[in-house]
Amino acid sequence: MSQYNKYAQRLDTAFKTAREEYMEAWNQLQAAQKANTDAQAWRAETYRGENDLRRQRAKAELLEAEHTFKATESRVWAEFDRQKEAIRRDLESDVRASSTVDPDAIDANALELLKSGILTVDGVFSLVSKYDDNITMLRLISKTAKELADDKKRTDAKTRGLLYTLCDQIGNGKNSTMRNFDDLVEISNYCSGRGGGGLHRTTPAHTTAMSQKWEQLSGDMVSNF
Repeated sequence: MSQYNKYAQRLDTAFKTAREEYMEAWNQLQAAQKANTDAQAWRAETYRGENDLRRQRAKAELLEAEHTFKATESRVWAEFDRQKEAIRRDLESDVRASSTVDPDAIDANALELLKSGILTVDGVFSLVSKYDDNITMLRLISKTAKELADDKKRTDAKTRGLLYTLCDQIGNGKNSTMRNFDDLVEISNYCSGRGGGGLHRTTPAHTTAMSQKWEQLSGDMVSNF
């Protein structure tokens, strides 16, 4: 557990809150659907028109439950998206505040190695692992990795792809804390039933099934963040 664990806990709470509201509305809709189906059965009446009245009441309650569910479905995940973006901004601000660029953080030997032109892609990845908590070095590594990726004469297409991916991951000094949080966000998107990007259309059955996997998929990451 790191000093930034509170941000993972906030994301965990936000997801569980959204899931709870979603499931409550979904369960109410299912109950209303069952009540409407049951109301169609004929029963002995204590007064004339009792069956029709019961059916009308069940239908009205079903329509209300459908409206409530649709409104809840749209609101809870939109609110969750706003919260996770706000949490990420707060985390990024905290990480940057405690990891600002520092000339004293530059490893002269590593810098010379980056300039040498002899590094392989494995060597670049090795440096990322070594300096993952050093924002200054990550930025230097990212710059050198991009220069290597841009050199089509020296670097094959597959290696360039790996290097561009690396640059995207560590660009602007993005360290493992931010990358791990982004992984956690991606899991939350999947568990909302909307895919890793959070944009896929889904069905209530899929959403309810996926949402129950949150603890299984994120539990260790949240605890150890």
